[in-house]
Order: sequence, then C-alpha cells, then structure tokens
Amino acid sequence: MPLVFGVYPGGAAGTVGPAGQTRPEVPEARTQALRQLRGGTRPFVLHLYESYTRPSDAAAVPPWLATQIAGYTADGFQIELVLAYRPADPAGDVAGFIDFVRARVQQLAPNPGVASVQVTNEANVAGAPDAADGAYPGARDALVRGVIAAKDEARRRGRGGLRIGFNWAYQRGPGEAAFFSSLGAAGGRAFADAVDWVGVDAYPGTWGPPLGGGDLASAVRSATVDAMRTLRRTLLPRAGLSRARLHFSESGYPTGSGRTEAMQQTVLRAAVQAVAAARGTYGVTDYRWFDLRDANTADTSFESHYGLTRDDYSPKPAFFTYRDLVARLG
Repeated sequence: MPLVFGVYPGGAAGTVGPAGQTRPEVPEARTQALRQLRGGTRPFVLHLYESYTRPSDAAAVPPWLATQIAGYTADGFQIELVLAYRPADPAGDVAGFIDFVRARVQQLAPNPGVASVQVTNEANVAGAPDAADGAYPGARDALVRGVIAAKDEARRRGRGGLRIGFNWAYQRGPGEAAFFSSLGAAGGRAFADAVDWVGVDAYPGTWGPPLGGGDLASAVRSATVDAMRTLRRTLLPRAGLSRARLHFSESGYPTGSGRTEAMQQTVLRAAVQAVAAARGTYGVTDYRWFDLRDANTADTSFESHYGLTRDDYSPKPAFFTYRDLVARLG
C-alpha cells in the first residue's frame, strides 16, 4: 500500500538544550507550503501537539488549536493530535490526564478530519522534560490508561475508526525491553485491543544510536531499518502488540553548524526510501517529517533548524525532495 505522508506544520520544537525564541508563524505562507507538499487531493496528515498540565485543560480545546484544526480539515488535511503528558503537579497526575484524553476525544470526535490520536509523547525517554514525557512521574501509566480511555471514548462517540496509538523514541539498551514489558503487564488485553499503531521517533545522526560507518545515506538507511526491525521484532511482542501497525511519527534532521542543507536532503531521501522499501516487511503505513519550518533560522542552536523551510518559509532543498517523494510514494 502507498504510505500516508505528513508533517508537523509548526516551527517550535521541544528541545533537549536551551530553547531559543521562535519567530511568529505566517498562516497563509504555512498553508501554501503544506499544499505544495501534499500535491493534489491525496491524504496528507498534519501532526499537531497539545500538552496536559492541569485539570482545567480538559474544559475545552484551546482556541489556537481549535482554529488550526478547523482550518486544516476544511482544506482537506487530516489531523493526528498528540496529547502529551506534562503535569504541573510534581507528583504527577495520571487521573487528570485520563479525564483530559476523554474530553479531547469527545470534543473532536464530530470532526471526521481528526483521524488519529497519539497518547503521550516519548514516554520511554527520561531527563528531557521539554521534549519527552518520560521525565514526568506516572508517564507509563498515563500512556497505558490513556490509550484505553481514548479508544473507549472514540467508540462511545461513534468513532471506532479513530486510530489510537503511542510513540517510542528510537534508542537502545535493556531499558527499552523493560519499558515495553511493563506496558504489556500494566495494560493486558484491554491495552492491546486499544492500540491501532505504534510510532517510531527516529532522528539518525542527531538523536539515538550513533550512525555506523559508510556514507551518510547508507548509514541513515541502516539506522532506519534497525529502528523498524527492533520495534517490530523485539519490543512490540513484549507488550502483546505484534499486530499493531507502525508509523514513523517523527523523522527529522536539522540543519545548522556542521549540518548543511544538502545533508538534510540526503538524510530525508535515505530515510523515506528505507521506510518505503521495507514497509511490507515491518507493517509500516505512515511517515511524518519533523518539521515544516525552522523555529528561528538565525539561532545558533541546531534545534531551531529542523524545518524543510527557513523561518520565512523559503524552501530548503529537502522541501522539494519531500514533495517529490510524497507524489511518487504517497
């Protein structure tokens, strides 16, 4: 089957290092760029983020997010909403998060353009509170209980086809097997029945296992295949999730000092081609690039330079490469 492509349409990013100031977005320019990437009327998914911090967050979809979802879906884009777990309470707040997840599914269910919900973000990663939920107490319980709650609420609202999943940041070590085993032990059959897909967040040459030898393209292809193989064959069985589809929920390579735009183009092409070639073997259905636009092209941190475009929406070479791959493989 063709891949379903998408992108995070913003510029701001969760960072491991100090975050610089994000330059304001220009909605008209953003929409033009997204239409170019999609091309025609094929499915194209916009990967959006919202964070739970306190119980009052459940009351309503915030206006900025509601406006974006309404505009994007009216323009024919599909939405994949990440519900991150970032409680302000230092002890954690799993119960509040579950209420928040149910509320968002209920509030967004009437819009058929909202096609997918991701519960938590990178709960397997500790120590990076601005980027990953694993830094917050109770993140694993929030993931398991949140997935079950999201699927249950979707069915209650007549949206049984709303695809529910979670993601895993590609890294190695015995802690990854333990993480998936703990998910299976906590969630059991109810969790397995609720999970439609599991996402891979892979940034070869930036985060995760170091690249192997050879040229950049071949090293990225090897790392991308290793991420798929590790998740499909080693980790998912530990959680009883062997039947889940795989997504590449985040895949990226920022430019900046020592990171040329040509290198970004090489990494993007190699990663997409590796996923496309092995999608049948590993059951991959979706691919999202992170992200559309630099947060601040003048900033010295490479974490401000993930975009396919610069912060003024002028395209980098990788923009055209992604557009052409979407047209050919999507």
